[in-house]
Amino acid sequence: MPDALLGIDTVFFDLDGTLLDESGLPAAVRGACEVIAAGAELAVDDLLASNTRVWADLWPEVYEEWMIGAVDVGALGTEAWRQTLAGCGVRDEDAVRLAVTTHEQLERRAHRVYPDAVAVLDALRERGVRIGLVTNGAAAVQRAKLRAVELESYFDPLIISSEVGVMKPQPGIFEHALVQAGTTPDRAAMVGDHLWHDVEAAQSAGLRGVWIDRRGVEPKAEWPRPNVVVPGLAHLLAR
Repeated sequence: MPDALLGIDTVFFDLDGTLLDESGLPAAVRGACEVIAAGAELAVDDLLASNTRVWADLWPEVYEEWMIGAVDVGALGTEAWRQTLAGCGVRDEDAVRLAVTTHEQLERRAHRVYPDAVAVLDALRERGVRIGLVTNGAAAVQRAKLRAVELESYFDPLIISSEVGVMKPQPGIFEHALVQAGTTPDRAAMVGDHLWHDVEAAQSAGLRGVWIDRRGVEPKAEWPRPNVVVPGLAHLLAR
């Protein structure tokens, strides 16, 4: 077993930014704006600016409800596009429906698995390590992502904040994951790209915290201290 996972029988992964490269999501929003703008004779940049303003207002209000499953995801997305268009003077429900449909299609295509992810998951499974997922988000959205990139079958347990009513960085979501996996904190690790939500929160529940630092960030003294820092998933297998 590689040093990073020595003595570990269960590895939990974060999803967004850890297994999934979501750097293409802004392009999906822009692509939707381009389609809408062409039909409504609007400027793409104006639509983008309106969309940014709308989400800046909406997200702080719905963040926690989104994460624990207390918000209608579809209705929220529709309302966001309705407000985006209204901000540019368009109050046409056909345009709203077009925006929602186009954005959903482009967003699905934008989800990409990091190149080393599948090989790492396969290798861990072959070595008898149990693989779990602990992710924040709306279940319908997160499960759709997993199905789209064909990762869903890898994880047992598959823990999504909106399905359990507890979200990272609350230790309770990790405690729930441990029970579902039938293991103990000292035998489990959490791998994620977020120092606070993934690493520090998991450590507070007694798990080993592994930070995926793809950007080579220089840590500050006051930041959490991961048990292990790796520049990519493949380094989890390095001996």
